[in-house]
Amino acid sequence: MKNFNAIQDPQRTKEYLDISQNELQRLSLLVDKVLKLSMFEKKEMELKKEQFDCKQLTEEVMNSMRVQFEKYHAKVGLYAEGDNFIVDADKLHITSVIYNLLDNALKYSRENPVIDVLLKANPENIELSVRDNGIGIESAYKEKIFDKFFRVPTGDKHNIKGYGLGLSYVAEVIKRHQGNVRVESELGKGSTFVAKFPYA
Repeated sequence: MKNFNAIQDPQRTKEYLDISQNELQRLSLLVDKVLKLSMFEKKEMELKKEQFDCKQLTEEVMNSMRVQFEKYHAKVGLYAEGDNFIVDADKLHITSVIYNLLDNALKYSRENPVIDVLLKANPENIELSVRDNGIGIESAYKEKIFDKFFRVPTGDKHNIKGYGLGLSYVAEVIKRHQGNVRVESELGKGSTFVAKFPYA
Protein backbone atom coordinates (compact mmCIF):
# COMPACT_ATOMS: atom_id res chain seq x y z
CA MET A 1 0.00 0.00 0.00
CA LYS A 2 2.94 2.30 0.77
CA ASN A 3 4.58 1.52 -2.54
CA PHE A 4 1.53 2.12 -4.72
CA ASN A 5 -0.25 5.00 -2.90
CA ALA A 6 -3.24 2.71 -2.49
CA ILE A 7 -4.39 4.62 0.60
CA GLN A 8 -5.75 7.31 -1.71
CA ASP A 9 -7.92 4.75 -3.49
CA PRO A 10 -10.51 3.07 -1.20
CA GLN A 11 -11.21 0.24 -3.64
CA ARG A 12 -7.53 -0.57 -4.09
CA THR A 13 -6.98 -0.24 -0.33
CA LYS A 14 -9.67 -2.87 0.30
CA GLU A 15 -8.20 -5.09 -2.42
CA TYR A 16 -4.70 -4.94 -0.90
CA LEU A 17 -5.99 -5.51 2.62
CA ASP A 18 -7.84 -8.62 1.41
CA ILE A 19 -4.64 -9.88 -0.21
CA SER A 20 -2.70 -9.12 2.98
CA GLN A 21 -5.21 -10.97 5.13
CA ASN A 22 -5.06 -14.04 2.89
CA GLU A 23 -1.27 -13.95 2.79
CA LEU A 24 -0.90 -13.61 6.57
CA GLN A 25 -3.15 -16.60 7.09
CA ARG A 26 -1.28 -18.63 4.49
CA LEU A 27 2.11 -17.60 5.84
CA SER A 28 1.23 -18.51 9.41
CA LEU A 29 0.26 -21.97 8.21
CA LEU A 30 3.38 -22.22 6.08
CA VAL A 31 5.63 -21.28 9.00
CA ASP A 32 4.10 -24.10 10.99
CA LYS A 33 4.77 -26.55 8.16
CA VAL A 34 8.33 -25.37 7.58
CA LEU A 35 9.16 -25.60 11.27
CA LYS A 36 8.25 -29.27 11.03
CA LEU A 37 10.69 -29.82 8.19
CA SER A 38 13.27 -31.30 10.56
CA MET A 39 10.80 -34.07 11.34
CA PHE A 40 10.69 -35.33 7.76
CA GLU A 41 13.49 -37.85 8.25
CA LYS A 42 12.00 -39.18 11.47
CA LYS A 43 8.33 -39.62 10.63
CA GLU A 44 5.89 -39.44 7.77
CA MET A 45 4.52 -36.05 6.83
CA GLU A 46 0.82 -36.04 7.60
CA LEU A 47 -1.20 -35.37 4.47
CA LYS A 48 -4.79 -34.19 4.77
CA LYS A 49 -6.10 -34.95 1.32
CA GLU A 50 -9.13 -33.32 -0.23
CA GLN A 51 -10.44 -32.78 -3.74
CA PHE A 52 -9.72 -29.43 -5.38
CA ASP A 53 -9.07 -27.85 -8.75
CA CYS A 54 -5.31 -27.42 -9.17
CA LYS A 55 -5.76 -24.82 -11.93
CA GLN A 56 -8.09 -22.74 -9.77
CA LEU A 57 -5.69 -23.02 -6.83
CA THR A 58 -2.77 -21.87 -9.00
CA GLU A 59 -4.80 -18.86 -10.13
CA GLU A 60 -5.59 -18.01 -6.49
CA VAL A 61 -1.92 -18.19 -5.47
CA MET A 62 -0.89 -16.03 -8.43
CA ASN A 63 -3.58 -13.50 -7.56
CA SER A 64 -2.43 -13.36 -3.92
CA MET A 65 1.09 -12.59 -5.17
CA ARG A 66 -0.01 -9.79 -7.49
CA VAL A 67 1.52 -7.05 -5.34
CA GLN A 68 4.89 -8.85 -5.38
CA PHE A 69 4.69 -9.25 -9.13
CA GLU A 70 3.96 -5.53 -9.53
CA LYS A 71 6.88 -4.65 -7.27
CA TYR A 72 9.29 -6.62 -9.48
CA HIS A 73 7.56 -5.45 -12.71
CA ALA A 74 7.12 -9.13 -13.49
CA LYS A 75 5.16 -10.46 -16.43
CA VAL A 76 3.50 -13.67 -15.24
CA GLY A 77 1.31 -15.95 -17.32
CA LEU A 78 -0.62 -19.15 -16.66
CA TYR A 79 -1.06 -21.70 -19.44
CA ALA A 80 -3.10 -24.87 -19.13
CA GLU A 81 -3.11 -28.01 -21.28
CA GLY A 82 -5.87 -30.56 -20.79
CA ASP A 83 -9.28 -30.59 -19.15
CA ASN A 84 -9.15 -32.36 -15.82
CA PHE A 85 -7.26 -30.52 -13.06
CA ILE A 86 -9.15 -32.04 -10.12
CA VAL A 87 -6.75 -33.72 -7.70
CA ASP A 88 -7.05 -35.48 -4.35
CA ALA A 89 -4.12 -33.99 -2.43
CA ASP A 90 -3.14 -31.89 0.56
CA LYS A 91 -4.35 -28.45 -0.47
CA LEU A 92 -2.27 -26.51 2.03
CA HIS A 93 0.97 -28.23 1.06
CA ILE A 94 0.30 -27.92 -2.68
CA THR A 95 -0.54 -24.22 -2.16
CA SER A 96 2.83 -23.78 -0.49
CA VAL A 97 4.59 -25.65 -3.32
CA ILE A 98 3.10 -23.29 -5.92
CA TYR A 99 3.96 -20.25 -3.81
CA ASN A 100 7.53 -21.43 -3.19
CA LEU A 101 8.21 -22.03 -6.89
CA LEU A 102 6.83 -18.63 -7.87
CA ASP A 103 8.64 -16.87 -5.03
CA ASN A 104 11.87 -18.59 -6.04
CA ALA A 105 11.43 -17.43 -9.63
CA LEU A 106 11.08 -13.84 -8.38
CA LYS A 107 14.03 -14.07 -5.99
CA TYR A 108 16.44 -15.18 -8.68
CA SER A 109 15.10 -12.91 -11.39
CA ARG A 110 16.75 -10.03 -13.15
CA GLU A 111 15.13 -6.80 -14.31
CA ASN A 112 11.68 -7.23 -15.85
CA PRO A 113 11.17 -10.90 -14.98
CA VAL A 114 9.09 -13.13 -17.22
CA ILE A 115 7.56 -16.12 -15.45
CA ASP A 116 5.48 -18.74 -17.25
CA VAL A 117 3.40 -21.22 -15.27
CA LEU A 118 2.29 -24.30 -17.22
CA LEU A 119 -0.23 -26.83 -15.93
CA LYS A 120 -0.58 -30.05 -17.90
CA ALA A 121 -3.25 -32.63 -17.23
CA ASN A 122 -1.41 -35.78 -18.27
CA PRO A 123 -3.19 -39.17 -18.29
CA GLU A 124 -1.36 -40.34 -15.15
CA ASN A 125 -0.45 -37.12 -13.37
CA ILE A 126 -0.64 -33.37 -13.03
CA GLU A 127 2.46 -31.53 -14.22
CA LEU A 128 3.26 -28.08 -12.88
CA SER A 129 6.11 -26.14 -14.51
CA VAL A 130 7.40 -22.73 -13.45
CA ARG A 131 9.80 -21.19 -15.96
CA ASP A 132 11.74 -17.95 -15.44
CA ASN A 133 14.27 -15.89 -17.35
CA GLY A 134 16.43 -15.32 -14.27
CA ILE A 135 20.06 -15.87 -13.44
CA GLY A 136 19.96 -19.65 -13.88
CA ILE A 137 21.84 -22.35 -12.00
CA GLU A 138 25.31 -23.71 -12.62
CA SER A 139 25.27 -27.39 -13.56
CA ALA A 140 27.43 -28.19 -10.52
CA TYR A 141 24.61 -27.11 -8.19
CA LYS A 142 21.60 -28.69 -9.94
CA GLU A 143 21.79 -31.87 -7.88
CA LYS A 144 22.07 -29.97 -4.60
CA ILE A 145 19.34 -27.37 -4.83
CA PHE A 146 16.70 -29.66 -3.30
CA ASP A 147 18.92 -30.34 -0.27
CA LYS A 148 17.88 -28.79 3.00
CA PHE A 149 19.59 -25.43 3.74
CA PHE A 150 21.48 -25.40 0.43
CA ARG A 151 21.49 -22.05 -1.33
CA VAL A 152 23.05 -21.42 -4.72
CA PRO A 153 25.98 -18.98 -4.42
CA THR A 154 24.90 -15.76 -6.14
CA GLY A 155 28.09 -13.73 -6.17
CA ASP A 156 27.31 -10.07 -5.57
CA LYS A 157 23.53 -10.58 -5.42
CA HIS A 158 23.18 -10.13 -1.66
CA ASN A 159 19.54 -9.09 -1.51
CA ILE A 160 18.19 -12.64 -1.78
CA LYS A 161 16.60 -13.59 1.52
CA GLY A 162 15.86 -17.09 2.73
CA TYR A 163 17.18 -20.09 4.58
CA GLY A 164 17.49 -22.68 1.82
CA LEU A 165 14.32 -24.47 2.96
CA GLY A 166 11.91 -23.67 0.13
CA LEU A 167 13.04 -26.15 -2.51
CA SER A 168 13.72 -28.96 -0.02
CA TYR A 169 10.18 -28.40 1.25
CA VAL A 170 8.83 -28.53 -2.31
CA ALA A 171 10.71 -31.75 -3.03
CA GLU A 172 9.51 -33.39 0.18
CA VAL A 173 5.87 -32.45 -0.39
CA ILE A 174 5.90 -33.77 -3.95
CA LYS A 175 7.69 -36.93 -2.83
CA ARG A 176 5.03 -37.54 -0.16
CA HIS A 177 2.43 -37.22 -2.92
CA GLN A 178 4.23 -40.03 -4.80
CA GLY A 179 5.57 -37.58 -7.36
CA ASN A 180 8.87 -36.05 -8.37
CA VAL A 181 10.40 -32.65 -9.08
CA ARG A 182 13.32 -31.69 -11.29
CA VAL A 183 15.02 -28.56 -12.59
CA GLU A 184 16.16 -27.61 -16.06
CA SER A 185 18.45 -24.61 -16.07
CA GLU A 186 21.04 -22.73 -18.06
CA LEU A 187 23.32 -20.21 -16.36
CA GLY A 188 22.37 -16.68 -17.35
CA LYS A 189 19.22 -17.74 -19.17
CA GLY A 190 16.83 -18.97 -16.51
CA SER A 191 15.37 -22.07 -14.90
CA THR A 192 12.34 -24.31 -15.21
CA PHE A 193 11.12 -26.31 -12.22
CA VAL A 194 8.86 -29.23 -13.10
CA ALA A 195 6.78 -31.00 -10.46
CA LYS A 196 4.65 -34.05 -11.26
CA PHE A 197 2.27 -35.87 -8.94
CA PRO A 198 -0.65 -38.28 -9.46
CA TYR A 199 -4.28 -37.22 -9.26
CA ALA A 200 -4.78 -39.15 -6.04
